[in-house]
Amino acid sequence: MGRPKGKPKKRRFGATEQLKSGKYRARYTYRGRRWTSPRTFLSQGRAEGWLDNEERLIDRGDWSPPAEREAKDAAVNISVNEAVDRWIRDAGHLAESSRVLYQSLRRNRIEPYLSEVPLSEFTRSHAFKWVDDIRRGHGGRKKRNSDAYKLLHAALQAQVDQGTLDVNPCQVKGATQVPKPAEKAVPTLQQLHVIVANMPEHMRAGTQVAAWCGLRPAEWQELRRRDVERHPQPAIDGVAQPDRVVLHVDRQAHRKGSEWVVTLPKGGKTRRVLMPGHLVAVLDDQLRRFSQPGRDGLLFPNERGEQLTRQKYYNAFKLRAELAGCEKASPHSLRHFGGTAYAQAGATVRETMDLMGHKTPQVAMMYQHTAANRPELLAAAVSALAMAGTPGTTEQDGDQDNGKGSDDDQ
Repeated sequence: MGRPKGKPKKRRFGATEQLKSGKYRARYTYRGRRWTSPRTFLSQGRAEGWLDNEERLIDRGDWSPPAEREAKDAAVNISVNEAVDRWIRDAGHLAESSRVLYQSLRRNRIEPYLSEVPLSEFTRSHAFKWVDDIRRGHGGRKKRNSDAYKLLHAALQAQVDQGTLDVNPCQVKGATQVPKPAEKAVPTLQQLHVIVANMPEHMRAGTQVAAWCGLRPAEWQELRRRDVERHPQPAIDGVAQPDRVVLHVDRQAHRKGSEWVVTLPKGGKTRRVLMPGHLVAVLDDQLRRFSQPGRDGLLFPNERGEQLTRQKYYNAFKLRAELAGCEKASPHSLRHFGGTAYAQAGATVRETMDLMGHKTPQVAMMYQHTAANRPELLAAAVSALAMAGTPGTTEQDGDQDNGKGSDDDQ
């Protein structure tokens, strides 16, 4: 009479067991713990062969948990391109914008060259050849080539950290070096006025908020009515004052295919930005004429009242930037304009970093706190700077007419 199914067959080392499916499972005890085969076997002989191999690994001192070895074996059998793709998809620390950029780098600079190269066979020689290939194929895009190399290095380093690879083969000296970038093309105050005046009406307010508040395109294009915090201000010498308006920059939006993905701002850092007084009337006009209704309504939608895409705005901005004589400026240049304006108005490095949402470059900067009334003083100084350069105004009347420049820009 044969051995009943399900009853383990004992051996000198470990045991095998036939399952209801007819397949076999193997297990053994080592270091006070029971270890089971990660997969089943078609025959008892194969299950016993697996146990014999486990015993040999223990005797040689090469043993590691079976499930870990199984995962490692599966990982090294994928291609280098697939390993990079998995790293991009699984890396939880990446912002959505970074994920989109990395996938673009992978598709254009890694997949065409390394989709057929197994991860287990990738060597430094492969890395050198790949760097040479992308330099020849994308010679004019040195920064992108450098970024692609950093991406590949990071993905392979993750494999080292996981124990899949022993060393990182992506070690090419000079692969990350790029020429010193040219200075950012930042529009002057006069050029900004020209850009704003020629933008489509529904984009003018957003352009000014981007410039004077130092916001990233994905941040200001996701602002909603609920993100506007208002505090009425008392009149001074009988002259009405604009409300104190604070923008809650808590999100950014990126388009992924046909869907919008909303995440925390870059670096995961939310912030509160005090709007310079000369923009309050501009914002109020936008709210009346173009913003979506309701608490969740977008402040700066497109002409159809929908989410404004970065490409749509980019195309409109570039045309007006050329008219203004700053052809190399991009929508992101508006953010640099804001940082420069605040620095010129007297902001400290710490205050400028708070405005822009940058991380501190030095630990010591974390101890430089902003004075309680400093945002109001800086915002007032920025408004004065705006009025001084507005067509049709002078430095003398700029402080007295706190809205004239905004009306011209509408």
